[in-house]
Amino acid sequence: MKQLLALILLISTTFSSAQKKRSTILGKTSLEELQMTVYAKDSTASAVVLYEHANYYVDELNKYDLRTDYYFRIKILKKEGLEKATVKIPLYGKERVLAIKAKTSNLSENGKKNDVFLLKDKIFTKQVNPKWKEVSFTMPNVKVGSVVEFVYSVISPYSTIDDWYFQSDIPKIKSDFTAAILGNWKYHIRVVGFFKLDRSEARVKKRCVYIEGVGYGDCSVLSYGVDTIPAFKSEDYMLSKENYISKLSFELESFTNTQGVVEKYTKTWKNADKKLKYNFLDNQSSKKRYFKKNIIPSDMLTIVDDLERAKKVYELVKANFIWNGKHWPNEKIRVKKAYESKTGNVFDINLSLFNALQAVNIESQLVLLATRDKGLATKLYPVINEFNYLAVKATINGKEYFLDATQKLMPFGLLQFQALAGDVRMMDFKEGSYWGKIKLHKKNSTLRKLKLNLTEEGLKGDLNVVRTGYFAMNRRNEILGKEDEVILDDFETKYPDFEVDSYKVNNLEEADKRLVESFKVEIETNGLNTNTIRVNPFFLGKLSSNPFKLEERNYPVNFGYARSNTYMVSINIPENYEIIKLPETKAISLPNRGGNMILNVKKKAQRIDLHLRIAINKNEYSNIEYQYLKEFYNQLIKYQNSFIELKKR
Repeated sequence: MKQLLALILLISTTFSSAQKKRSTILGKTSLEELQMTVYAKDSTASAVVLYEHANYYVDELNKYDLRTDYYFRIKILKKEGLEKATVKIPLYGKERVLAIKAKTSNLSENGKKNDVFLLKDKIFTKQVNPKWKEVSFTMPNVKVGSVVEFVYSVISPYSTIDDWYFQSDIPKIKSDFTAAILGNWKYHIRVVGFFKLDRSEARVKKRCVYIEGVGYGDCSVLSYGVDTIPAFKSEDYMLSKENYISKLSFELESFTNTQGVVEKYTKTWKNADKKLKYNFLDNQSSKKRYFKKNIIPSDMLTIVDDLERAKKVYELVKANFIWNGKHWPNEKIRVKKAYESKTGNVFDINLSLFNALQAVNIESQLVLLATRDKGLATKLYPVINEFNYLAVKATINGKEYFLDATQKLMPFGLLQFQALAGDVRMMDFKEGSYWGKIKLHKKNSTLRKLKLNLTEEGLKGDLNVVRTGYFAMNRRNEILGKEDEVILDDFETKYPDFEVDSYKVNNLEEADKRLVESFKVEIETNGLNTNTIRVNPFFLGKLSSNPFKLEERNYPVNFGYARSNTYMVSINIPENYEIIKLPETKAISLPNRGGNMILNVKKKAQRIDLHLRIAINKNEYSNIEYQYLKEFYNQLIKYQNSFIELKKR
C-alpha cells in the first residue's frame, strides 16, 4: 500500500533543479535509428527499446511532492510491435500525471526525418476503480519502421518508490534509473533478476536539504543502468515472472522526523510475528477451546493413534467448508463465524484446521506462503503482504505433514498446487518463526496399462489407469459428478482412435486412496489388410511437442512436485504375423539424480511387452540444468515416435 508522505520540507531549489536536469528530454531520435530494419541481437523482436530513463526526486514546484520523470524511445520493427504505440499510465489515489509530450518519427521519401506530435485532446483518463485511475494515449502516425518517443512525469505524495523494470517482453538497448532520495528516508534496494548492472553509483550529497529549525540534511544520489537486455520470454513450468525479470525494487526501511525520532517500517521477525498474531490474525490462532468444546466430537478425542486422530479432524474441517476461491482475507478473520457459515477464504479454513488440531493435542504450526503467481517473499527482512496463503504443518511421530483443508478431494498431506512455490515461513509464536521447505510424502504418479490382442478388426483389450497424489486429485475434480457417458465422450474426443465398450471407476470419493479407472477398449489400426503393418505402440500419454523451446532460459524450471509416469502395453500378435521390428530399448538420466527415462521392449513368442517409465525427481531445476532437461524431452518425443512392424507370414 502507498504510504502518505506527511512531512513538508524546505528543500533547496538549487539541488532540486540540478536533479531535474538529469532527466532525459524529448528529441533524441536519430536517422540511424529510423533506418534500422532489424535488431541484430534478436531478429525475432517485434520492437526494441532504444533508450529509457526514469529520474526520481523532490519537486519544489509541486508542494515538495515526489516526482518521477519518464523517458522512452522505442523502434517498431514488425506489425506485432505496433501495440507498443499505446501507452497506459496507472495512477494510485492522489497521484497525477503531467508534462506528457510524445512524437512519432518516420523516414520521408527523400530520406529525412518526419515528426508528428501527439495532440492534447488525444490523451484520455478513466477511473479503473475507487483507488486507481489510468491515463492513456496512442502515438500518432505509427507504422512499421517508426520510432516513438515520449516523456511524462508522475507527481506523488506517497513515499513508495515504484519498481523499475530493466527487462520487459521486448529487448532493450539501454535502461537507466536515477534518483535523489532525502536522507531521512531509508530504503532497502534490491536488484532482482539474472543480469548484472552496467552502471551502479550511490553517493551522498551533503547539505542538499534545509529543514527549518533543524538545519541542513543530506541526500542519497543513486544511478543504476543495464545495457543490451534480452526480452523476457515466459515458458511452461515457471513461477511468477516477478521472481526473475530484471528490475530494481525499493522497500521503505525507516523515516526520521524533524525531532530525530526514527520510525522503522522494516521490522524484525519477532515484531512481525507479534503483529501477525495479534493484529493481522486478530488472535484467531488461539481458539482451540471453542473447537474442543463445540466442534470436536467426544469420541474423536479418545482416539489413541495420533495420525488417525489428525486425519479424522482434517476430514471434519474439510467437510464443513466450501472454499470461496479467495486467498487473502479482505476483512478481519473470525474463525467461529467462518466455521458456522461453512464458507471462507484460505485463512478462515486453515486457521480452523489449526485450532481443531490444537484442540486434539496434535503438534502443529501455521505456515505462511506466497502462491506461484505471486513474487517470492524476500528473506532479507519481513514483509507480511508478500505472503498470500496459509497452510498448516502437523508433526506426528516425528514426521511432518503439510495440510490444506480448502479442497474437498484434497488428500491428507497435500496442498493446493498454487501453494507450491518457494520457501515458507513456519509461524512458531513461542520460539519465533523461521524459514523452511514444504515436504510432500505422497507419491504423484500415473500408471497406464494396456493389455491388447491384435484381431482382424483392430486392437482390442483392457486399459487400466491408476493415479496417485496430485494426478488423482486433479482427475477426481475433473470427473466427479459426471455421468459415465460424458466421461467416455471426453475420453474418445481426446483419443479419437479409441472406442470404449465399458467403463468403471474405483475410489472416486476416497481422496487418500489410489484412483483406478478401467476401460474395455478397441483401437483403430490402419493397414490390417496389407502384408506389412506399422503400429505406434504409444497410444496414450504421447508428447507431441517439447515444453522447453528457448535457446537459453535464465530462470529455473519449477514443476512444483516430483512425479512419475509409467506406460505399459502388452500386445498379443496372431500366429499368421511375424514381428519384424520393435522400438529399441533405451535409458537416459538427468544429472544429479534429477530423473530418468527407461524404455524396455521385449518379445516373448507372439507377445510384445513395452514398458516406459519417466521420472522427474525434483521440484525445481536450475537454469544451468535447463539444456539437459530440454534434451531429455527431445529424446522422449523421439522414442515415442517409434513403431512396431509386423509382416504376414
